[in-house]
Amino acid sequence: MIRAVFLDRDGVINEDRDDYVKNLAELRVFENAPEAIRRLNDAEFEVFVVSNQQGVARGIVSQEDLRAIQDEIVRRVSSAGGRIAGFYYCTHLAQEGCSCRKPQPGLILRAAREHKIDLAQSVMIGDSEKDVLAGKSAGCGTVLVLSGFLTRDDAANIACGPDFVARDLSEAADHVLKLQKH
Repeated sequence: MIRAVFLDRDGVINEDRDDYVKNLAELRVFENAPEAIRRLNDAEFEVFVVSNQQGVARGIVSQEDLRAIQDEIVRRVSSAGGRIAGFYYCTHLAQEGCSCRKPQPGLILRAAREHKIDLAQSVMIGDSEKDVLAGKSAGCGTVLVLSGFLTRDDAANIACGPDFVARDLSEAADHVLKLQKH
């Protein structure tokens, strides 16, 4: 069994937008994200992206653009010496009620089955209550980052309570790496 860190994409690895990251021109990878992923890899965590992308079902984001964004993230992470083991997307509309759309844990559970992941030794890092709920439902530790739309005050009012609140992915990685030493 392996340990994993599951990352939401928008708001964690790259800047989020109210109108979706629709193409490569709109992608703004956070400067510290590739290096944070490399540090997690160096500590023997496999990193997976688990992301709701209903813009695909809405016809706002094409499969080709989704793939180009993914490829560019992989390129940037690889340039920093890191790797992402897999990308899992829910491209359904929110109202479809699927089991893969966060806050449901379907994406995490699918990755765990396919890669023999020990969920109790894994962490979900996201920028929303949906991410925290998905991680908790899957049996993972949870970190909420404030690099998306939420403020520290918002984080304090999340009913499900993340295990840790971090400024960004770099601080979240610091927290995960510190925990593994105990």
